[in-house]
Amino acid sequence: MREEDKVVIQIIAEIMEVDEADMSPDLTLFDLGADELDMVDITLALEQAMDIEFPDSRLLINPEKDAKFTVGDVISIASEFY
Repeated sequence: MREEDKVVIQIIAEIMEVDEADMSPDLTLFDLGADELDMVDITLALEQAMDIEFPDSRLLINPEKDAKFTVGDVISIASEFY
């Protein structure tokens, strides 16, 4: 796993208050209990930690409505910008 991918997992784990060891790319944000505000926090934390900016708010999804959106999806989107 690339270092950048680990940063994504660390940030999601910290914001969602779960153990990094319990994180996997297949885990959905819905399963983590994320809501729209959590996605704002995740997006802002990723932008700050990686010195990147996501155009068009690509990560500002509603996990409650898009229950199939995974940690791996976040890694994939973030990897387009780092």
